[in-house]
Amino acid sequence: MNTFIHYHTLDLRIHDSPSLHIAHQPNNPSTHFLPLYILDPRQLDLTHLPNAPKSPSPHSLNSATHQDPSARYDPKQTRCSPLSRVGGFHRTSPYRLKFLLEAVFSLRESYRASGGDMVIAYGLPEVILPKIVDSLKADGGVEGVSAQREYTLEEISNYRRINNALNNEEIWFNDSKTLIPPGHLPFNPESHTPDVYTEFRKKVEGLGIGLNEMLIKPLDTAEVKDGQVKYNGRIKPFPEIDVDKIELKDGQGGFISSDDTINSVYSKLVKPLFDNLPIGGWSSSSSDSGDTLPDLHPKSAIPFKGTEPAALERVDDYIGIPLEDKVGWKGGMKAKHYKETRNGLLGEGFSTKFSTWLSLGVISPKVVGWRVGELLDAQGRDKEVWKNVYWILFELLWRDYFQYTLNPNSSLFNPDGFSSQISTYPQDLRPNPSEWHQANLEDPEDKARRWCEGRTGVPFIDANMRELIETGWMSNRGRQNVASFLTKDLYCDWRIGAEFFEMHLIDYDTCSNWGNWQYQAGVGNDPRSSRQFNPIKQANDYDVDNGFVRTWVTELEDVGDEYVQTPWLINDKSKLKEYPTKPIVELPSWKKHYPNQPSTRNRGKAKGNGKGPKGGKQGAE
Repeated sequence: MNTFIHYHTLDLRIHDSPSLHIAHQPNNPSTHFLPLYILDPRQLDLTHLPNAPKSPSPHSLNSATHQDPSARYDPKQTRCSPLSRVGGFHRTSPYRLKFLLEAVFSLRESYRASGGDMVIAYGLPEVILPKIVDSLKADGGVEGVSAQREYTLEEISNYRRINNALNNEEIWFNDSKTLIPPGHLPFNPESHTPDVYTEFRKKVEGLGIGLNEMLIKPLDTAEVKDGQVKYNGRIKPFPEIDVDKIELKDGQGGFISSDDTINSVYSKLVKPLFDNLPIGGWSSSSSDSGDTLPDLHPKSAIPFKGTEPAALERVDDYIGIPLEDKVGWKGGMKAKHYKETRNGLLGEGFSTKFSTWLSLGVISPKVVGWRVGELLDAQGRDKEVWKNVYWILFELLWRDYFQYTLNPNSSLFNPDGFSSQISTYPQDLRPNPSEWHQANLEDPEDKARRWCEGRTGVPFIDANMRELIETGWMSNRGRQNVASFLTKDLYCDWRIGAEFFEMHLIDYDTCSNWGNWQYQAGVGNDPRSSRQFNPIKQANDYDVDNGFVRTWVTELEDVGDEYVQTPWLINDKSKLKEYPTKPIVELPSWKKHYPNQPSTRNRGKAKGNGKGPKGGKQGAE
């Protein structure tokens, strides 16, 4: 018996799987294939699982090795933990946990439907994985250990610890994380990734925006059959390994057995989340479910499961599928109107929602990109189709860009962000972190806390924040507005927002989340640090019928349409019920977009310098 091990991290799928592909090549000497997933106490509180290791605190006595030693701002002593470093938030929510477990258990079912199996373990990976390797070597051999290459600090540190523990058995990495693999880029990503996204995009698109140009065909390792994803071919057998006989010391973890259901595991992992409720609480739907896998909120814009079949079905539904003759095309109406609808706020169809599965690697970005390329080819590069569908590729490249901006000494988590590493960044326009509002999240009236809880008194901002808490989702338009409001209008530390998003967003991706928050805060990969959204103008432009605000800010049901976006202007404040009677801040630039003002068409964006609400009027309830 000679076993090929694949250690799954953020690649919870069997389609477009380099490890499956290589392990099943005729010249590969392995006789068995063992996939593995490990729940890590640094990311989840495993307290209620048998023999579980304790999770560390986010704060350490030692300075974080990844932070710039010249950084002046706390926290400098940090480590991987299920709690965030700045705000002390949980780093997952009941909904995020639900999607993760759906992905993991679905992956195991895909392997079983293909004739194999999968080990699900919990504990420190640098302890669990070497134990499995030693057990397999006792009964035969190990051909190798493979994993997807990751770009973020915690994952890289995880791999380093595992490699040290494996002695001579180093991990082999595959590049399945991004749309454009590093070896296909027209530059060395470790040393020559451009400082600005536009330059990155132009260089990559210089390869040619098409099949077998910029877009690489995904590996044909699996397909959907009767609602189940199965390996294309005969998968190598699962090795004869009895995980119950693997000796783990007290507090080193254990294994999820075949008798453990997704609900039984969820009930143990969700308990610490309900034992320590965050500010704003959890979604009413997940709270009502208790320790049972929750249903999604009835108003959710992402009525999907975290499974691989659901991900691939979404690609078919949104982009469509080629007909057998490879000339015609079936479906794809949503993709054909993507640019026109992507700023929507309500419903599942206005945007792709692919990020839901991309974040966990349940869907391959190459599969999405290739399907888009096929659609464009099938439509003969129709002008109307092209101007809409192209923007899906644009967003996938944004995702790639944020992966490639990282390096072992990355300033992704530093207060001054990437701006400190960009020589062309205008020094005099940078926000000064020492001047930011220092949040006291214990104070119910702290402005950062009110932002988190959707109690700012600005309905468009509050509606987006409440949707995030209740569903685990927020539209792209909403994300830009609430980030601008926290960092530019309230002048709070952007990391509070990034961590709050990490807790709730089902599609949380470390690079995209933190990179985009830096971008909005004016400390990221952006030569314009003063970008600032006017929430009143944005509401007027994108929530024209007030449907979005009325969906989530139910206190305003008695307020007429004219003042739903600016309820502090009405005379009868009793109509506001428990909603704030004044916004937490009111900027002069908002007023020209108030009701009964002269036409504001073509007046442009709100003016601001990105350094806080100077001249703003602080409001109180």
